[in-house]
Amino acid sequence: MSSRISQMGNISERLHELVDIKCAGKSTVFAKKAGIPIATFHNYLKGRTPSAETLFHIRETFSANINWLLTGEGEMFGDESGAPGEAQPDLTIDLEILHRIIKWVEERLESEGKELVPDKKARFIALAYEYFAAPEEGKAVDDKGMNQLFRLVV
Repeated sequence: MSSRISQMGNISERLHELVDIKCAGKSTVFAKKAGIPIATFHNYLKGRTPSAETLFHIRETFSANINWLLTGEGEMFGDESGAPGEAQPDLTIDLEILHRIIKWVEERLESEGKELVPDKKARFIALAYEYFAAPEEGKAVDDKGMNQLFRLVV
């Protein structure tokens, strides 16, 4: 798969694809290897958005690209490396920012009694992360900024 948007529509489908490739379709084996409780992992396969910590464990265990997992963009494994000699972007993920964004989204949706389809939720989380993690901006994850982004998506 090249640097393109995956034909898989949401995180759940991309997790299923990862399980098929890495563990011959055995989700319990995948969950155990990544240190994720089996029942929790099954919730992710049904569409719940994984926590930042879970994404980290999947990346560390299976070399999965978190951006691909969240958005379907880029390579399934490894980094987003381009041609040799090209300047490479910093792909370091600030798990604290990602955690705060996911927590804010889950709490907001619950408080408003709303649901987002997993793909839309993942795209919002990726957009919010991109906005708040931009090094030149140095923005803190706050209600004002999150509300502005949330209104754009919901």
